[in-house]
Amino acid sequence: MSVIFGLAAAVAVVAALGVVVAQRTLYSALALVANMVALAVLFLTLDAQFLAAVQIIVYAGAVMVLFVFIIALLSPGAQERLHPLEARVLIGGLAAVAFTVVVARLTLNGVSVAASGRFYGRLGPFAPVLVDRHGQVQTLGEQLFTTFLLPFELSSLLLLVAAVGAVYLSRRRRAS
Repeated sequence: MSVIFGLAAAVAVVAALGVVVAQRTLYSALALVANMVALAVLFLTLDAQFLAAVQIIVYAGAVMVLFVFIIALLSPGAQERLHPLEARVLIGGLAAVAFTVVVARLTLNGVSVAASGRFYGRLGPFAPVLVDRHGQVQTLGEQLFTTFLLPFELSSLLLLVAAVGAVYLSRRRRAS
């Protein structure tokens, strides 16, 4: 499990660097999507299935797809066509295959759901059996809105600033 964690962490770091060094806004947003998905894998390795699902559905799914569409719509014609044998296309394909293998390995490696809806998996500091005593969503909600309220509100402010920044950076400059 630590190998998968290390691979997902490496993918997250490389994708985060891709966000910073990408020359095109759309590539930066796509690297951010890859980072969000790698974070979801990290959540899975830490037995936080609910956080992984929220990470994929809300952040990588809804928010980042919205960013990609906004960027694509506000800067038409700015994207270049990819040739099928370019190095970045091959690297992207290999990364997609590697990510699929990692997710399949995690899926087949002991995390399962019983008919009662309880999660079962390998034991860790937050093992599914321990979290099931109170319920994963209830435990998360209690911690989120008591202990971690300030970081939660700061992250919502950060997302708002990121949305405004993405719109500002991707709009076309008008000739005056």
